[in-house]
Formats: sequence, structure tokens, C-alpha cells
Amino acid sequence: MSIPTLPNVRPCARRPALALLAALLAACAPLPPASGPGPLPPGPGTPTLRWLGRITSIEGPNALVDRGSHGAPQPAQPGQLLLAGDRFSTGPGTRMKIDLWSGGALELDENTDPGLLQDLNCLVVSLFRSGRIFVDKSDACVESLGTRSQQFSKVVYAVMPGRPYLQITVVEGEARTLQPVLAVVPRGWRIDLDSGGVLGAGRAYPVPEDAIRQAVGWTLYYRNLGRSAPAPEFPLFRFPRPPYPTPGRDPAPRPAR
Repeated sequence: MSIPTLPNVRPCARRPALALLAALLAACAPLPPASGPGPLPPGPGTPTLRWLGRITSIEGPNALVDRGSHGAPQPAQPGQLLLAGDRFSTGPGTRMKIDLWSGGALELDENTDPGLLQDLNCLVVSLFRSGRIFVDKSDACVESLGTRSQQFSKVVYAVMPGRPYLQITVVEGEARTLQPVLAVVPRGWRIDLDSGGVLGAGRAYPVPEDAIRQAVGWTLYYRNLGRSAPAPEFPLFRFPRPPYPTPGRDPAPRPAR
């Protein structure tokens, strides 16, 4: 785009005028798109932030959110938005469900403490050091105890006590461990690993269906299986009353002429 000449401006004053015009043109250029998922709902004084999840269910009294992982957790509230870098946790006797902006959901069992991050192509459930989570999402990543995995459907992750290690149970779809080793875990299989590698026989192994049900039995997902919505109730259709008198009743008197 050519900058118009300024014939009525003296040569000594033309440079400041050109600089001002260039600054105005730059100010009118479109802003770069904001990165990350959906924006916060508008409101007075709302900053331009991006949220990754929304708390949709809390069962029990001990659910917390630590905004930005600053070490100052506050009681969680249904409907609360979760941003990248937030940590959230459940204490004894408490479970929480989170719907994700990009689709899918997380469920936290009691005494669980994950956080959320957004990687380049994957939502990351990170800093998971205790408890159990159920992730219902295609293409999500989970980091825990020096391990990293990626899933494609419905998977339960549990930190096992004693010598801590991560147990991954695939309910539907498939999971893939990425760190410290590469492995594929299909539906109905399980793998145990820590930062040093795969435990046990060094590979994933199949488990019976009752073990799958037990792994997921605490979740709202499992408790809602088999429930169907009640059939809609339609109003009864009533035929209009006939224009002729009902048998057994005297007809209405005719008006006098």
C-alpha cells in the first residue's frame, strides 16, 4: 500500500507526519487470534482468558480449586470454569465431574489432585500424584509419576499405593504409553508402569470384564449406564363433540320465530 504524499507539509515536518500515518495504519491492522480454547463468558471486568473445563457435578464436601496452582485452594463450585494451569482436588468422601471445552469429560474419585494444561495437539491432565480419574475423551494425554500416555476413548488411571505406580485400565477404545516406554493397550487390557518402565511381566495384560466394571463402578458414567430417558408424554387427543344431540337426552329447544 503506497503512502500518499503530503504536498502542503514542509519537508522538515513531513517525516513526523509520515510516522504518525504509519502508526495509525498499524493500529487498524487486525489483532492476532487468541490462542487456546473458548473464552470466559462476558461480564464486567472479565479478562480475556481461555478455559479448558467446567465443573458440572460435585458429590461430597471436600472439592477444591487452586487457581493458577498458587497454593491457595478455594472451595469448588458447580459451574466453575477451569483454566490452563489450574489444579483441582477432591478430599475424603468427595467426587467431582468436569466437562471439557473440547469435548469429553473427567471424573475424579476421592483424594485425587490433577491439573489441566493445553499442549499443541492434546489436552493434558497433569501433575496427577494420587487417587483415581476416569477420562472420557478421544485424544487426551495424562502425565503422572514420570509417565505420559495418550488415550482414544474411555480410560481409568489409578495411582496405586505402596511403591507408587500408575495403573491404566482401558474401558473402551485404546491407550498408548509414550513415556518411559512405548506400548499399546487395547480395550479390556491394563498396564502398570512408573518412571522406570512397565512393571510385572513388562507388558500390558488382559483383565476380566468384572475387573473393568470394578475399575469404573464408582463413576457417574457407570452409574448412568442402562438408564434411558422416560418416554415423552403426549396429550390425549379428544375428538370434538358431535353437532347432533347425544341419544337419551332431549334436544335443546329451538328459538321461537
